[in-house]
Amino acid sequence: MVLLGLALRLHDYTLAPAFTDNADEVQFTWAGLNLLLHGDAYTWSYFPGYASHTRFDAFGTNYPLVHHWLDHPPLFSYLMGGWALLAGSRDMASTGPQVVRLPPILLSTTAVLLSYLLGRRLLGRWAALLGAALLAVTPAAVLLGREAEPEALLAVLFLLALWAGVLITEEKGGRSVQALLLTLCLLAPLAKVSGIAVGGSLAVCLLVCGRWRVALAAAAAGAGGLLIWLLYGALVDWQLFLHITELQAQNRRGVLTGFDLIQSVAGVNRRLRDGWWLLGWIGLGALSVGRERRAALFLAWPAIAYAGAIALLAGEQNTQQYGWYKWMAYPEVYLAAGWLAWQAFRRRSLPLALLLLLTGWATATNWWLGGGEEWTPAPILLALLLALPVLAAALAAWRPRPPYPTVARILIGAALGTALLGSAIQSFGVAALYARL
Repeated sequence: MVLLGLALRLHDYTLAPAFTDNADEVQFTWAGLNLLLHGDAYTWSYFPGYASHTRFDAFGTNYPLVHHWLDHPPLFSYLMGGWALLAGSRDMASTGPQVVRLPPILLSTTAVLLSYLLGRRLLGRWAALLGAALLAVTPAAVLLGREAEPEALLAVLFLLALWAGVLITEEKGGRSVQALLLTLCLLAPLAKVSGIAVGGSLAVCLLVCGRWRVALAAAAAGAGGLLIWLLYGALVDWQLFLHITELQAQNRRGVLTGFDLIQSVAGVNRRLRDGWWLLGWIGLGALSVGRERRAALFLAWPAIAYAGAIALLAGEQNTQQYGWYKWMAYPEVYLAAGWLAWQAFRRRSLPLALLLLLTGWATATNWWLGGGEEWTPAPILLALLLALPVLAAALAAWRPRPPYPTVARILIGAALGTALLGSAIQSFGVAALYARL
């Protein structure tokens, strides 16, 4: 599944998303490249307050270049700039999609493997495998997994921190795992300020589990990352840093940013429906009130805490436009979607079967079954497709003896298999899908 996810992300990766749809990809790469080559973060920014704006034409777009760039912390820029140097880039014009998209592809593929490893400890093997499979093949995850955004790095740091937190609560790994956790909490805010959610959410998890010393250290490490960012700004240009930070804070418009993150159908500057994302949030709610206490603490709570961080730090209009905000929490949300889908199959649940069909299955089949167009079947055919697994689940609930439970599982499993197959096929042709969004 990891190899399939990598193959789907690499196929036509320079075509979709369109490279000029998201100028952030070159913003971070240029900043890191120029930091390493010239010691100055020279890249584009639309914020006023920089000493000068120089117009620069590249990739068919005009960019307003600034120097002493301080829009975001530098860690992800250093990563992207270092990769560009290794790939042979020595100037900004040579950093095309064939260069900048390989690091996020490798990071998002790593997230598939880490999602399974974390989910297996918290949800069981089959639920974890299903969640990782969804993350590997779903068109939304494939598209967002190609974007050179700090969230690609943050998702991996978040997963590793959660895995380390689980090991600490199990009293495994000793001081080396604790050191890894604290390092991850320190690094996350240096990739993007919203990375403070890593240290903050893990501190709460560990405190609830009675590991208060490590919890306090995790919170301190997260705060330490922010302090390093402040020190960096002071060393570069303190007055400019304060001005840009003030402008960033003005992006906030209300208290609905977390809600917009959860319900938004937008992504990569296009309208992108994702039923698995919605199903995953329903799954997080179910985990929060179920018997899986550790899953509620190390899956549901971190994703919800991240939405809280976005509510505090981001603007409402941005979460609707910038789908890559979601990627940091994608693995946790998709694991919850996989768990809920597995429960529909395992328990032959009547309401879960229909919920699965109306969310993830619907978005997976809407495009690919139509041979290139949106799928609009006759009402009778659609009613039949929805009724088969639902009625089988109803019969199994009414007569819980063979052959009804087996038939219900076969039909619900067939619906899941169809959704996974359809997602993989559509992700293989995602460039054509993206052009129609």
